[in-house]
Amino acid sequence: MGMNNKIFKKYLVESALIILSLLLALSIDKFMDEHERSKQKDFAIEQIQKELERNLEIIDQWIVRHQATSEIIQGLVDGTDEKTKTELRKQPFFDFGVLTERQSLVDTFLISTAWDTAKATGIISEFPFDTTQTLTSVYSLQEVISNKSLNKIIDFYFDMEAHKMENLDQILIQFQLRFGTLVSQEYILKYLYKEALTQLKGNSRQANESENQ
Repeated sequence: MGMNNKIFKKYLVESALIILSLLLALSIDKFMDEHERSKQKDFAIEQIQKELERNLEIIDQWIVRHQATSEIIQGLVDGTDEKTKTELRKQPFFDFGVLTERQSLVDTFLISTAWDTAKATGIISEFPFDTTQTLTSVYSLQEVISNKSLNKIIDFYFDMEAHKMENLDQILIQFQLRFGTLVSQEYILKYLYKEALTQLKGNSRQANESENQ
Protein backbone atom coordinates (compact mmCIF):
# COMPACT_ATOMS: atom_id res chain seq x y z
CA MET A 1 0.00 0.00 0.00
CA GLY A 2 2.85 2.34 0.92
CA MET A 3 4.60 1.52 -2.35
CA ASN A 4 1.43 2.33 -4.32
CA ASN A 5 1.16 5.70 -2.57
CA LYS A 6 4.76 6.53 -3.48
CA ILE A 7 4.19 5.58 -7.11
CA PHE A 8 0.97 7.59 -7.19
CA LYS A 9 2.68 10.65 -5.71
CA LYS A 10 5.53 10.26 -8.18
CA TYR A 11 3.11 10.18 -11.14
CA LEU A 12 1.19 13.12 -9.66
CA VAL A 13 4.34 15.20 -9.36
CA GLU A 14 5.50 14.24 -12.86
CA SER A 15 2.04 15.04 -14.29
CA ALA A 16 2.05 18.40 -12.56
CA LEU A 17 5.51 19.16 -13.93
CA ILE A 18 4.41 18.20 -17.44
CA ILE A 19 1.34 20.46 -17.18
CA LEU A 20 3.45 23.33 -15.83
CA SER A 21 5.96 22.83 -18.64
CA LEU A 22 3.17 22.93 -21.22
CA LEU A 23 1.67 26.07 -19.68
CA LEU A 24 5.09 27.71 -19.61
CA ALA A 25 5.72 26.76 -23.24
CA LEU A 26 2.32 28.13 -24.26
CA SER A 27 2.99 31.35 -22.36
CA ILE A 28 6.35 31.74 -24.07
CA ASP A 29 4.79 31.06 -27.49
CA LYS A 30 2.07 33.61 -26.81
CA PHE A 31 4.64 36.16 -25.66
CA MET A 32 6.75 35.57 -28.76
CA ASP A 33 3.70 35.84 -31.04
CA GLU A 34 2.64 39.10 -29.40
CA HIS A 35 6.19 40.43 -29.57
CA GLU A 36 6.47 39.52 -33.27
CA ARG A 37 3.05 41.02 -33.96
CA SER A 38 4.07 44.22 -32.18
CA LYS A 39 7.25 44.42 -34.29
CA GLN A 40 5.21 43.95 -37.47
CA LYS A 41 2.80 46.69 -36.39
CA ASP A 42 5.65 49.12 -35.61
CA PHE A 43 7.29 48.36 -38.97
CA ALA A 44 3.99 48.85 -40.83
CA ILE A 45 3.40 52.21 -39.11
CA GLU A 46 6.96 53.28 -39.90
CA GLN A 47 6.50 52.44 -43.60
CA ILE A 48 3.14 54.22 -43.76
CA GLN A 49 4.69 57.26 -42.12
CA LYS A 50 7.45 57.35 -44.75
CA GLU A 51 4.85 56.89 -47.48
CA LEU A 52 2.76 59.80 -46.21
CA GLU A 53 5.81 62.05 -45.91
CA ARG A 54 6.65 61.30 -49.55
CA ASN A 55 3.06 61.87 -50.66
CA LEU A 56 2.93 65.16 -48.73
CA GLU A 57 5.92 66.43 -50.72
CA ILE A 58 4.19 65.40 -53.95
CA ILE A 59 0.87 67.03 -53.04
CA ASP A 60 2.72 70.27 -52.25
CA GLN A 61 4.11 70.21 -55.79
CA TRP A 62 0.71 69.39 -57.25
CA ILE A 63 -0.95 72.28 -55.41
CA VAL A 64 1.56 74.79 -56.77
CA ARG A 65 1.15 73.48 -60.31
CA HIS A 66 -2.63 73.06 -60.32
CA GLN A 67 -3.26 76.31 -58.46
CA ALA A 68 -1.29 78.13 -61.16
CA THR A 69 -3.37 76.45 -63.88
CA SER A 70 -6.58 77.29 -62.01
CA GLU A 71 -5.56 80.96 -61.86
CA ILE A 72 -4.80 81.02 -65.60
CA ILE A 73 -8.24 79.55 -66.32
CA GLN A 74 -9.85 82.09 -63.98
CA GLY A 75 -8.22 84.92 -65.92
CA LEU A 76 -9.54 83.46 -69.17
CA VAL A 77 -13.06 83.01 -67.81
CA ASP A 78 -13.41 86.47 -66.26
CA GLY A 79 -11.86 88.15 -69.33
CA THR A 80 -8.78 89.64 -67.69
CA ASP A 81 -6.33 87.61 -69.79
CA GLU A 82 -7.26 88.27 -73.42
CA LYS A 83 -3.68 87.67 -74.55
CA THR A 84 -3.77 84.00 -73.52
CA LYS A 85 -7.27 83.64 -74.92
CA THR A 86 -6.05 84.92 -78.26
CA GLU A 87 -3.23 82.38 -78.15
CA LEU A 88 -5.77 79.59 -77.57
CA ARG A 89 -7.86 80.70 -80.55
CA LYS A 90 -4.89 80.39 -82.91
CA GLN A 91 -5.21 76.61 -82.87
CA PRO A 92 -8.02 74.59 -84.50
CA PHE A 93 -8.08 72.46 -81.34
CA PHE A 94 -7.92 73.20 -77.62
CA ASP A 95 -4.24 73.53 -76.63
CA PHE A 96 -4.18 72.23 -73.06
CA GLY A 97 -0.49 73.12 -72.75
CA VAL A 98 -1.45 76.81 -72.68
CA LEU A 99 -3.28 76.23 -69.39
CA THR A 100 -0.47 74.22 -67.80
CA GLU A 101 2.37 76.42 -69.09
CA ARG A 102 3.64 73.39 -71.06
CA GLN A 103 3.99 71.26 -67.94
CA SER A 104 2.44 67.83 -67.51
CA LEU A 105 -0.66 67.54 -65.35
CA VAL A 106 1.31 65.32 -62.93
CA ASP A 107 4.80 63.89 -63.21
CA THR A 108 4.89 61.84 -59.99
CA PHE A 109 2.12 59.71 -58.54
CA LEU A 110 0.82 59.32 -55.01
CA ILE A 111 1.36 55.81 -53.70
CA SER A 112 -0.44 53.58 -51.19
CA THR A 113 1.82 50.50 -51.14
CA ALA A 114 2.49 50.51 -47.38
CA TRP A 115 -1.18 51.03 -46.56
CA ASP A 116 -2.33 48.33 -48.99
CA THR A 117 0.22 45.90 -47.55
CA ALA A 118 -0.90 46.62 -43.98
CA LYS A 119 -4.50 45.88 -44.98
CA ALA A 120 -3.61 42.75 -46.93
CA THR A 121 -1.64 41.27 -44.02
CA GLY A 122 -4.29 42.22 -41.48
CA ILE A 123 -1.77 44.08 -39.34
CA ILE A 124 -4.04 47.15 -39.24
CA SER A 125 -6.10 45.21 -36.67
CA GLU A 126 -3.25 46.01 -34.27
CA PHE A 127 -3.43 49.77 -34.94
CA PRO A 128 -5.30 52.07 -32.52
CA PHE A 129 -8.86 52.54 -33.78
CA ASP A 130 -8.55 56.30 -34.24
CA THR A 131 -5.34 55.81 -36.26
CA THR A 132 -7.08 53.35 -38.57
CA GLN A 133 -9.95 55.82 -39.05
CA THR A 134 -7.57 58.67 -39.86
CA LEU A 135 -5.54 56.62 -42.33
CA THR A 136 -8.69 55.31 -44.02
CA SER A 137 -9.85 58.90 -44.59
CA VAL A 138 -6.44 59.93 -45.93
CA TYR A 139 -6.08 57.11 -48.41
CA SER A 140 -9.73 57.29 -49.49
CA LEU A 141 -9.36 60.95 -50.50
CA GLN A 142 -6.01 60.18 -52.11
CA GLU A 143 -7.72 57.55 -54.25
CA VAL A 144 -10.52 59.95 -55.20
CA ILE A 145 -8.00 62.54 -56.37
CA SER A 146 -5.78 60.07 -58.22
CA ASN A 147 -8.47 57.93 -59.83
CA LYS A 148 -11.39 60.31 -60.26
CA SER A 149 -10.62 64.03 -60.10
CA LEU A 150 -7.52 63.86 -62.29
CA ASN A 151 -9.23 61.45 -64.67
CA LYS A 152 -12.18 63.80 -65.08
CA ILE A 153 -9.79 66.46 -66.37
CA ILE A 154 -8.05 64.02 -68.69
CA ASP A 155 -11.34 62.48 -69.93
CA PHE A 156 -12.77 65.90 -70.73
CA TYR A 157 -9.67 66.89 -72.66
CA PHE A 158 -10.01 63.80 -74.85
CA ASP A 159 -13.72 64.45 -75.36
CA MET A 160 -14.46 65.89 -78.82
CA GLU A 161 -16.62 68.56 -77.17
CA ALA A 162 -13.50 70.02 -75.57
CA HIS A 163 -12.07 70.84 -78.99
CA LYS A 164 -14.95 72.70 -80.55
CA MET A 165 -13.27 76.06 -80.39
CA GLU A 166 -16.48 77.94 -81.18
CA ASN A 167 -17.53 76.92 -77.64
CA LEU A 168 -14.31 78.10 -76.01
CA ASP A 169 -15.99 79.92 -73.13
CA GLN A 170 -18.00 76.84 -72.15
CA ILE A 171 -14.89 74.66 -72.45
CA LEU A 172 -12.97 76.96 -70.12
CA ILE A 173 -15.77 76.87 -67.55
CA GLN A 174 -15.70 73.08 -67.59
CA PHE A 175 -11.95 73.09 -66.95
CA GLN A 176 -12.41 75.75 -64.27
CA LEU A 177 -14.88 73.55 -62.40
CA ARG A 178 -12.64 70.50 -62.61
CA PHE A 179 -9.46 72.27 -61.54
CA GLY A 180 -11.31 74.09 -58.76
CA THR A 181 -12.48 70.77 -57.35
CA LEU A 182 -9.02 69.22 -57.74
CA VAL A 183 -7.17 72.03 -55.95
CA SER A 184 -9.72 72.10 -53.10
CA GLN A 185 -9.31 68.34 -52.59
CA GLU A 186 -5.52 68.66 -52.67
CA TYR A 187 -5.57 71.27 -49.89
CA ILE A 188 -7.80 69.01 -47.79
CA LEU A 189 -5.51 66.03 -48.44
CA LYS A 190 -2.47 68.07 -47.42
CA TYR A 191 -4.18 68.87 -44.12
CA LEU A 192 -5.11 65.21 -43.60
CA TYR A 193 -1.54 64.09 -44.33
CA LYS A 194 -0.24 66.41 -41.60
CA GLU A 195 -2.88 65.25 -39.13
CA ALA A 196 -2.09 61.59 -39.84
CA LEU A 197 1.67 62.13 -39.51
CA THR A 198 1.21 63.90 -36.18
CA GLN A 199 -0.90 60.99 -34.97
CA LEU A 200 1.55 58.33 -36.17
CA LYS A 201 4.51 60.11 -34.58
CA GLY A 202 2.55 60.33 -31.34
CA ASN A 203 1.88 56.59 -31.44
CA SER A 204 5.57 55.92 -32.05
CA ARG A 205 6.57 58.03 -29.04
CA GLN A 206 4.09 56.21 -26.81
CA ALA A 207 5.37 52.83 -28.02
CA ASN A 208 8.98 53.82 -27.30
CA GLU A 209 8.08 55.09 -23.82
CA SER A 210 6.28 51.82 -23.05
CA GLU A 211 9.32 49.78 -24.10
CA ASN A 212 11.63 51.89 -21.93
CA GLN A 213 9.50 51.51 -18.81
